[in-house]
Amino acid sequence: MPKQVVSDVTPPGARRSVRSIPVPARSYRYRSTQDESGEEDVIENEAPIRIAPPRGGGNRALLLLWGVVAAALVGLALAVGIAVSGATVTVTLKSVPVDVSIEGTAITATTTVGAYVPYDPSVVEGVESVSLEPEGSKRVERKAVGTIVIYNNFSSAPQRLIKNTRFETTNGLIFRIPESIIVPGKIVSGGKTLPGSIETSVYADRVGTEYNIGLSDFTVPGFKSSAERYAGFYARSKVAMSGGFVGVAPFVSPEKVSASRATLRKALEAKLAAEVVEKIPADSIMLAGGYAFKATSEAEQETADKKVSVTERGTLTAFVFKRDALASYIARRALLRYDNAPVEFSKLEGLSFEFLSKADFGKNPDGRVLFGLRGTGTIVWKLDEERLKQDLAGKLKSETVSVLASYPAIERSQVVIRPFWKKAFPDNIKKISVVVKVQEKASP
Repeated sequence: MPKQVVSDVTPPGARRSVRSIPVPARSYRYRSTQDESGEEDVIENEAPIRIAPPRGGGNRALLLLWGVVAAALVGLALAVGIAVSGATVTVTLKSVPVDVSIEGTAITATTTVGAYVPYDPSVVEGVESVSLEPEGSKRVERKAVGTIVIYNNFSSAPQRLIKNTRFETTNGLIFRIPESIIVPGKIVSGGKTLPGSIETSVYADRVGTEYNIGLSDFTVPGFKSSAERYAGFYARSKVAMSGGFVGVAPFVSPEKVSASRATLRKALEAKLAAEVVEKIPADSIMLAGGYAFKATSEAEQETADKKVSVTERGTLTAFVFKRDALASYIARRALLRYDNAPVEFSKLEGLSFEFLSKADFGKNPDGRVLFGLRGTGTIVWKLDEERLKQDLAGKLKSETVSVLASYPAIERSQVVIRPFWKKAFPDNIKKISVVVKVQEKASP
């Protein structure tokens, strides 16, 4: 092999130029082509891989893609904004805690002023009976008893009837009232004149079965001297007269009968009080003990099995107040300053009601009731939520203060409008919600 000489100096006659630089040989790779016949491998040459430089059209496509994405995001944001758009107004109502200690007057008139509060009398009736084992037999004499309704169609002025006033049937039988009463005067309602009326028990003038009569009409003999008054006052029986008897009958001691009647009256009062509560509408209330109860004793009767039947008939008149009217009445009486705005009382059911005029109930034409109220609670101003929504619809957020200022019931408020970039309330009131809060405050 000839010896290679390394020289770092190029001989003068051997200068090299770019053109004289040899081109690199093609790259090669070997691929075995030998088969089972044992032929030699062949060598293939492979052209070099060239990468094309990027062209300007690629940048435009990328920008177009980002534009489409941005437009989609904006559309999505708008769609979500429309879907969740709305407004929420959170208000805290004006409230004042009070200690209630009132003595006042309620009447049946529909409009009242000052110290009066209206009520609606709700009347229920019932009967309770018990059969007692006899303690023997003896001769008895009893007068028939019953109940009548007395009418005053003579005058608008009330009429007092004294104890033992007579009432006469068409066939001349006389019954008397056991105590003095006042019959209310006639009134005009709905363009019609209605007679005043009152219910009372009566007893026969004499003993015996002759007075055990059915439903009847009665006149007042004491008014015969005045034809108009005699015609204007009359009565009708509410139940048949019964109990009149002369002869031998099963006997029960007066003490046992009296004890049985007391038990029957207590049970009857509780039953009627529960019954009347079921009839009271949601916007009204009968306070605990807020009623008048009257029981009438029917004469003892001998039963078919030779026992003694004791019966009590009762009438309960409930004093039913409208909740808002009673709350306003309490506000007028308990607050130093009250603007007569609609209010509610938070704990009406917790107030104790004391009936101060039981003995006089039914003697006044206006159904006057003297009562006492005791307890604690909170007077809360009422808000008309629908009207507030209508007043806010379409208003700018900056106008909220002036709108809310016209509502004295609102003590504080907070407004949230969605989405956040909106500057006005929706025009559709269904997209405006009002959240009402009442702040608990300690009693003074």
